[in-house]
Formats: sequence, C-alpha cells, structure tokens
Amino acid sequence: MPEQSSTPAPAELTQLHASTCLSMTQFVNGRHCPKLAHSIVHQLSLLLAHPDLAAASRELYQQLLEHWQKIAAHLLEQDARREPRPIYH
Repeated sequence: MPEQSSTPAPAELTQLHASTCLSMTQFVNGRHCPKLAHSIVHQLSLLLAHPDLAAASRELYQQLLEHWQKIAAHLLEQDARREPRPIYH
C-alpha cells in the first residue's frame, strides 16, 4: 500500500495554486470584474505566505502578485470614474 503523507500542506498548496489559475483563466476569458481581480491578489498573497512554497516559485508568484495588484487598482479606478446607472422604479 502506498504511504500517505502525514502533512496535508503540499495538497493545500496545490489546491491553492489550482484555484488561483482557475480565477486567472476566468478573468482572461472575459470576466473582468474588480472583485475577481482582488480575489486573485488575495490568493497570490496566500501562496507567497505559504510555508511550503519552493524558493524557485517565490519570485514568479511575487511578479504575478505585482501584476495583479496593478490590474485590480486599474479596475477600481475605472469603476470609480463610471457614471452611476439610473435606477428606474
């Protein structure tokens, strides 16, 4: 019988990575939502803070975090400049 890992940390890291990739894919496929961009920034922050993250991956995630922070800020700025939509009763 194969040995099971006593620590779930690598699986947690893999799941977080997969979730982040899915969110980025949703964004790229047209869901340009400020909340989604903010969620990606949060997920990348969690990845960078993870104790089991390999040193080689740290630089990549840091660059991605900086990129997504700019995207999130740009989208928030765009939303702030938009005229409020009229509400019809």
